[in-house]
Amino acid sequence: MSADGETIEAVKKLRQNRLNVVQALLHNPCPVFDEAIARNVLTCEEYDQVVSQVSKADKIRQCLDTMEGKGEACAEIFLAILHDLRGTYPRLRLWIDDDEQRPDTCVRDVETKLDRFSNEKLLFLMKMEKSSLSEELWKEFPQLCHEAREAGLLPQCFSELFGKLIEMNSDNRVDFLLNLILEGGPKNACTFWHILESNGKTRVVVEKTIIKLKTNENMMEMLRKYVAAKDDLSNELMKRVKIIKDYNAVPGESTNLEDRFVEPVIVKSKSGLAASSETYENSFRGRDHNFKKFDEDRVTRDFMFERQDPWVDVLSHVVVFGAPGVGKTMFSQKVIFDWTFKDGKLNKRFDFVLLLKCRNLNRICSLTTLRDIVLNEFPCLEEVVDDLLKNGFRLLMILDALDEMKHPLDFDNVCRSPWQLHDLGGIVAGLLKGTILKCATIMVTTKLVGLLWLNHVNLDPKTTCAVEIVGFSKEETRGFFQKFYKNEEIAKQVFHHLSTNDVLSSLCFNPIFCWITATCLGNYFTHNDGKMSDLAPKTMTELFSQYILLHLQHHGGKNVSNSPDTLLGLCQLAFHGVKEKKILFTAEDMNNHGVTNIPQAFLSEVHQKSESRSICHYEFFHLTVQEFFAALYFFLPRCVDSVEEVFAKSTDADDGRYQIVQRFLSGLLAEKPRSTLVSHFESLTTKPKKTIYAWLKQQKHKDLNCFHCLYELQDTDFTQAVMGDVEFVNLTQDMTSPVDCTAVVYALQTSNKPVNSWCVKLGSTDSTQRMKILAPAFPLCEKLQFVKQPIGDDIEIFVEAVLSKPNRLKDLT
Repeated sequence: MSADGETIEAVKKLRQNRLNVVQALLHNPCPVFDEAIARNVLTCEEYDQVVSQVSKADKIRQCLDTMEGKGEACAEIFLAILHDLRGTYPRLRLWIDDDEQRPDTCVRDVETKLDRFSNEKLLFLMKMEKSSLSEELWKEFPQLCHEAREAGLLPQCFSELFGKLIEMNSDNRVDFLLNLILEGGPKNACTFWHILESNGKTRVVVEKTIIKLKTNENMMEMLRKYVAAKDDLSNELMKRVKIIKDYNAVPGESTNLEDRFVEPVIVKSKSGLAASSETYENSFRGRDHNFKKFDEDRVTRDFMFERQDPWVDVLSHVVVFGAPGVGKTMFSQKVIFDWTFKDGKLNKRFDFVLLLKCRNLNRICSLTTLRDIVLNEFPCLEEVVDDLLKNGFRLLMILDALDEMKHPLDFDNVCRSPWQLHDLGGIVAGLLKGTILKCATIMVTTKLVGLLWLNHVNLDPKTTCAVEIVGFSKEETRGFFQKFYKNEEIAKQVFHHLSTNDVLSSLCFNPIFCWITATCLGNYFTHNDGKMSDLAPKTMTELFSQYILLHLQHHGGKNVSNSPDTLLGLCQLAFHGVKEKKILFTAEDMNNHGVTNIPQAFLSEVHQKSESRSICHYEFFHLTVQEFFAALYFFLPRCVDSVEEVFAKSTDADDGRYQIVQRFLSGLLAEKPRSTLVSHFESLTTKPKKTIYAWLKQQKHKDLNCFHCLYELQDTDFTQAVMGDVEFVNLTQDMTSPVDCTAVVYALQTSNKPVNSWCVKLGSTDSTQRMKILAPAFPLCEKLQFVKQPIGDDIEIFVEAVLSKPNRLKDLT
């Protein structure tokens, strides 16, 4: 009230039209609330009070009460918001825009010219007019469903659910149908417009829309801007993602994404997705993947963006996680690459795709807005960004490598508007929690350790798809080598080399190790005859020594080779990490071990977020790399720890933390790895040799890992000496993988040890592969028994092996 008792104008207008406002906004009042926050007429506390109301009508009334109670200035701004959004809420035009004339019945005689609009423009037109269409077409919904089905415009899942679809009686049923149409892309949108035009009852709707376009220059201009912005964005993203750089690329050297990308195995995550910052084994899955067990849960890239529930048409979150080096970032690049093709499924599903790399976001140090972040990355969207960010409908926002973001995620103070000035942690938290871009799809890629944000967000299974990238199967590995070498013969030879060496092939489920293997093995070809050199790596230690050398030469590793102190600290850090089952290291850990100059060739940053801060951690690119450096530590002259500790723990059946370290320790006694490393490091000692040999002699009857160590050692004389009195029968009962089989057969063949009796377990999976590996050792056996499993289809492999050389076989069961 004013001083003389009269109601002031803006407040009065709101009160007079209170019922009209409630009815106009009832379908979806959220855009009005968001805009009120952005224009600072509604505080976060007031917003919480508004949304706490039970019904939409009560929410709107609470908002109006707040605006009226705050006086004329706020009421005027709120009226301006309603004026700006009258295109979204057609009923507002009945009272808020008196000078605008409504089209009368004469529009029925206007000739519609849909054909002069491109399919893209018709799609954006449907988006812009969705609210109006929802009101105008409500009564015709059942008939439109039938016509849409006959035209093939509905998703496949509704072929069985069509009866329930046409029975929908909710206020937003037309809105739901239009979303189904839009999901099919521009061609489907065009077809549906023509369906409306050809139907006598709905033709007037098309005519009104065309009249509106003709009389509203801003609307026509916005259509043009949308189409142009999408084309510009597509071209910009294509430039960014079509080229990738290998780890050892020299400046200016690059590779086409399509020439390197191989589809990894993707599996749908089980329910109860969670993460722990201290996870050790789960962060780095077992090295002996059996991909057959993933067949039931395996999914495709297209599946990730499909409806998780037929009746929920907005997919809110896509979570993609996996171990380090498994290809998450390249996977997100491939998603974007596919979107840039107009005929692809993703391009039909999303009008815009925005890629935000969290490593780049780390540069933001001051308050900002989501709008500014988007425009900084994509200036080509300047003319449409405000409209695009109003609700994010048909927008895919990709947050790549969330675990690399150094800013803490502030879930207690989340951003609520794309225009709200906020710290970066609150903006990203708002995207994850859905307080901004409510109708967008947010895709997150991260390591498992980066999933802690799930504890603060209640994801709805109906609107969320969580998948894990588990790596390459045998088929994908073959495909990778074919693309890597661009030479069928070389790829075939490398793959053959790996197929006869399960120790190396077991690493290749991880794409980064596939790359390491391909890079290292490629140098051992004599290109004249296409055969693999005898000097090619055969053991894990030989391969990783080559990998270390490669990084020292090409990938910023010179500070390690030129600084003995850095190398010592790095190796000591690695060992103490294995000792403590630790894969993440703080800056304090680095300083305690004398690693002051972070060797980026081997360590990467990970930012763990808590509610109040973000802590920078470091990790080795893979656990196996950490284990290699842990073993190398004991060969450095200034090592201060005792190698006995590594072998003392091996008696604990439940603790396998040192198994791979033990193998590398044995391998680093071999000549080939040492000669590879000694050219770049200070002299390597042989101090651990006595302890390693003593342990192998002592544990040979008890520990299957001894066979793996003998394989890495590649010492014929010592292997023969150790195998002389080994109690072989009981030990081989524990063989669980093809890699175990390879190590055992190597020891048997190298020592030429006779075996009195051998109970062979081929297992239920990979039985043929195991038979091929074990068969060369069968002639050494006097008695062979295949436990609970007939030889079956593998009889030819068995017969060929037994008849190929003199044998001792007398009994076969």
